[in-house]
Amino acid sequence: MTKNASRERLLSWFRRPDGVAGDEETPTPGEALPRLRWEQICRRPDCRGRWVALHECTYDHRTGKATDGELVDVDDDLASLCNRVRDSHWKDCAILYCGETPSS
Repeated sequence: MTKNASRERLLSWFRRPDGVAGDEETPTPGEALPRLRWEQICRRPDCRGRWVALHECTYDHRTGKATDGELVDVDDDLASLCNRVRDSHWKDCAILYCGETPSS
């Protein structure tokens, strides 16, 4: 994947549901990312059945399941996602699988 294609993929996460882009620049550490609940992430068609990278992920203390986080990147291939996150400025991301059904 080219660097420009990767940037476009990341920018697509910051588009509002109506398809209008938010900021024109990719957020960097220290900038606010949209915080989404795990249920919101799993309902997104572009996340279902794929691996997601979350920054500042929080977990339910009773169940150990993710409750929310800042969506950084997504991919079908776990290794590709991990390599992109490793090579990016995002550190300490949680990599989680978003099941095919929103309740996963």
